[in-house]
Formats: sequence, structure tokens, C-alpha cells
Amino acid sequence: MAYSDLGPPRRSRRRRNLVLLTVLLLIVGVLTLAVRYRTERRESIDYLTTAEEVAARHGGFAERLGALLQGLGQEERPSVILRLETLAVEARDAGRLLDDMVVTRPVAKVSGSMGVAVGAWNDALAAIDDAMIAVLDAEDGDTSGDERLRAAFELLKLGDRAYQGVLAEVALLDPELVPMAFPEFTYTGGEYAALYNASVIAERLRLVPTLSEIVDVAIVATTVPAPVSEGTGGIWAIPASAAFAVEVTVSNNGNVAAENINVVVTLQQLASSERIPPLGRVIPAIEPGASEILTFTDLAPEAGLVYTVTAVASLGEDVVDQTVDDNTWTLTFERNAE
Repeated sequence: MAYSDLGPPRRSRRRRNLVLLTVLLLIVGVLTLAVRYRTERRESIDYLTTAEEVAARHGGFAERLGALLQGLGQEERPSVILRLETLAVEARDAGRLLDDMVVTRPVAKVSGSMGVAVGAWNDALAAIDDAMIAVLDAEDGDTSGDERLRAAFELLKLGDRAYQGVLAEVALLDPELVPMAFPEFTYTGGEYAALYNASVIAERLRLVPTLSEIVDVAIVATTVPAPVSEGTGGIWAIPASAAFAVEVTVSNNGNVAAENINVVVTLQQLASSERIPPLGRVIPAIEPGASEILTFTDLAPEAGLVYTVTAVASLGEDVVDQTVDDNTWTLTFERNAE
């Protein structure tokens, strides 16, 4: 009987091929793991770099909020509210930096604590703004604003506790993953710790007059052409002109927006019982510190006659103007013929 001598070499080649394939797979696996390791390491460093930046920004926000609370009463209401609103907006913008970051296995715990801290801080800053306004505008005996302020401070403290967890988790990481040290701070601790007492802050808010809601409009006016000289009996002379108008400047000297300001201009000839229909305009709103100019042109005083022109600004029946003496302007004048 004859046997083929090709059997053993074939089996040997198959074994050799299997060995080569195994080695190739091992090499590919090792390379894949190496790439994954480098990618994970780079993404971990990127996340921690961004998280440190967000934490540093909040450290600055904490300093600004503490200074604001400490200085309550040194600024008027619009400035305080604007600073609070700006803090809340900047905090939200800082938090968004983490939204698109890849969270790798090594930084998963850091990310969890950081998310709680940033979320609590952001919610607290927005809530403090609303709570302070509620305290300032509350009726006597209404303490709901105090409770809202207390809840906002508790949110800040929650964020502080979560951030302490961040620092603890970062300390356990491979130092080579941490590009720079995370800042150590708290909103509600340190030199400003005593300020985060809702009852104390609410009472200060109620006692500071500049933080109360003040509505105060005032007007000044002139004729066009403007008066040039004052004669006997306080009668002003106005140059001859083709047209005549009254220009009224309405200013908001309060610390909240003045709304629905009714401005009425009345022209009345002296020693005459004839009533000239008044002219009126309504300004929807003027922000604190701003002014608006209204020009009334449908007036036709005759030359050589004496008139009194009056401009009055008034608010709604339920609105108390801080000073009413500056809501009226009056001028007695005679318009020259030529």
C-alpha cells in the first residue's frame, strides 16, 4: 500500500498560518488598545482642562456675589439687579462649556460631581435675583421672598458640597491627567460666610431706601422758538416765527421702569374764557435714568396776545410718584408779531 507524503507539510502550513493570524490579531488588538488608551487620555485631559476653567470662573462669580451682598445699600436698585442678572447669565454660559465634552472612564466621577455643582450654582444665582425682588416688593408681613432667598442659599451650599467632591476625586487621579490645579473656593464659606443668612439679607434689603421701588418722573419743557426775554409780570417774549411748538422732555428719575406716562399740554389765552382743546400723548415706558422727548406742534398762539402754556406728566391712579412737584411746567408768554 502506498501513502502520500503531502499530509504532514499541509498540516504544518495550516498551523503556521493559524499562528501568523493569531499574532496579527494580537498586534491589531494591542494597537487598538494603544489608540484607545491615547484617545481616552487626551479626552480625559481635555475634560479636566475645561472643568478647571469652569471652576475658575465660578470662583470669580463667588467673589463678585459676596462683594455684592456685602455692599448692599451702596448702589441703587437697578445696578444691584443688573449685577445679579449678569452673574446668572455668565454662569449659564460657563456651564455650557462642559456640554460637548467627552466624559471618559477615568473622569466619570469628577464629571458627576461637577455637573451637580454647576447645576446647583447656576440655579441658585438665577433664584437669588428673583428672591431679592420678591423681598423688596413684598407687602408688609409677606415673608415669601425670605423663604425663596433661603432656598437659593441652600442651592449654593449644595453646589459647594458637590464641588468639594470634585476636588476629592481629582486628587485621586493620575497627576499627569490633571493639567493644572483646580481652584479651592466656596460660594458660602470664607470671608463671606456670614452673609449667606436669608433673614439677615432680607432685613437689610427692606431697610435700604435705595433698594426700594421708586417711581419718579419729571418734566422740563421749552417753546420752539425758545423765549428770549422776561418782561413785566413774568411774561416771556417769544420771537416771531412761521411755526410754534412745545418740546417736552420726560425723564425717569426712579429706579424702576415708569409705564404709561400721560403727558398733556394745554394752551390758554389770558383773560379769555375760550378753552383750547389740550393735546395729549402717552409714553408706554421709560427705563430708569432715561428720557424721552415729545414735540407738540398743533398749537397756534396768535401774535400780540398773552398765553399760558402748561405741560403735565401723570401716572396711573395706583402708582405713587416719589416727587410730584417736578411733574408740571408752565410758561406765560407773548408771541412777537415780527
